[in-house]
Amino acid sequence: MTAPESVPVFAVVGRVNRGKSSIIATLAEDDSIAISPLPGTTRRATTYDVALDGEVLFRLVDTPGFEDAARALAWMQRSQPSAERRPARVAELVQTFAGSDELVEECELLAPVLQGAAILYVVDGSTPFRENIMAEVEILRWTGRPRMALINRSASGEHLGDWHAALAPAFSTVRNFDAHAASFRERLQLLALFRELCEPWRGPLGRAVERLTQEQSRRLGESALAIANLVVDAVTHTIELQAGESGLDAAEQKHVEQRFLDDLRELEQRSRRYVERLYRHQRLTTESASLERPVFARDLFSERVWHSLGLSARQLVAVYSVAGATAGGTVDALVGGASFFTGTLLGAAVGGATALWQLGARAFGVTAVETLSERLRKTAAPQRRYRIGPHQHPNFPFVVLDRALLHHQAIRYRAHARNTSAALELDAAPSPARELPLGVRQRLGKLLARARKSPNADTSDLRRELAGLIESILRERDER
Repeated sequence: MTAPESVPVFAVVGRVNRGKSSIIATLAEDDSIAISPLPGTTRRATTYDVALDGEVLFRLVDTPGFEDAARALAWMQRSQPSAERRPARVAELVQTFAGSDELVEECELLAPVLQGAAILYVVDGSTPFRENIMAEVEILRWTGRPRMALINRSASGEHLGDWHAALAPAFSTVRNFDAHAASFRERLQLLALFRELCEPWRGPLGRAVERLTQEQSRRLGESALAIANLVVDAVTHTIELQAGESGLDAAEQKHVEQRFLDDLRELEQRSRRYVERLYRHQRLTTESASLERPVFARDLFSERVWHSLGLSARQLVAVYSVAGATAGGTVDALVGGASFFTGTLLGAAVGGATALWQLGARAFGVTAVETLSERLRKTAAPQRRYRIGPHQHPNFPFVVLDRALLHHQAIRYRAHARNTSAALELDAAPSPARELPLGVRQRLGKLLARARKSPNADTSDLRRELAGLIESILRERDER
């Protein structure tokens, strides 16, 4: 991993238990950083590189909280240094007390600042402003380094005005920042602001913003392809097995049906894990069997999920009528229009009627599979082949798609400071598919119909086309 000599370095400083580590975790996209409600979790300065493809874009230094800022400031003020001498006086403080058992935290947090780091000063906006905080502010002002104050947003916001008024004279910029809910755009805004505050870092921070923006775009495209692969794999998945001449009894049939559903759950799990890794969420782990994720509490085949996600019955009939009309139009083309478009009309009717009938039909089952050669072949111990799948419910692919879109949204906007599991009720979220324009739903229906029609065919082009459509959906949702 390489880093240019001018790589920007930010020291995150403040009192204990004010959210410094949370801000580091979010800015560095690192959910492995220790975050604890107990004071003193960070005892030594720790550096985190924010890098892409081996290139360090900037560094963040997590520092311990101030121990006795008032005493440290009083020591520096004894010599009454001029404004020009104040940075040197801060250095004298560190040189004097380094290695001793006094002002340990002050020495530790000021060391990276004296080495050239800019300052991100963190305060807790949920607590009232107190005058004793000004000793910390004054010490940081004496360093002469570029500095920005970040106020962790409070739920009520009642103290934010006081904090802004107190900090504004000592800091170039004072920003509200919620480490547990900060968006990607907010993170980039901090880098853009520091680009204006520190002239030597204009180039490196401009490149950092550009690289991170490109990376987000790449992640979105990769996510779209992962979702497309999931949907196609789910709607074409089958299981084949052999049994004796007497076939499968009821218990065996139930077992293989459960295995089929578990396979579909695992397909979704693998896709989710891939998306989580794309966005560098390493600590989101499966807590239980099947699909009861920490992000989504409800299972893929939960009845409540099927009521809230996927298309409505009216939308399904419209989508599959168009898919049927497309198939009928192929017949019309083959006969040169001599059918007077009855193929298109019939296809639309059949497609819509099939979707309507399948809404109440059994979505999958075990069926015997036997080729002509197998029927003619005589063996001492006859075997019969059976197949289960693919899942035939017309809403199934749209339920899978909805869950994938909602999962992506939750992961893409999940701050890395939230490194504990959190449940999101799927049936509490509106269905993304139902909100899509009619034309987009119809394009999805056509692609899904193609996948189901030829499950054993090469679907590479179809997957790419579907991924492109899903990427446009993700980008539109992202802009909103």
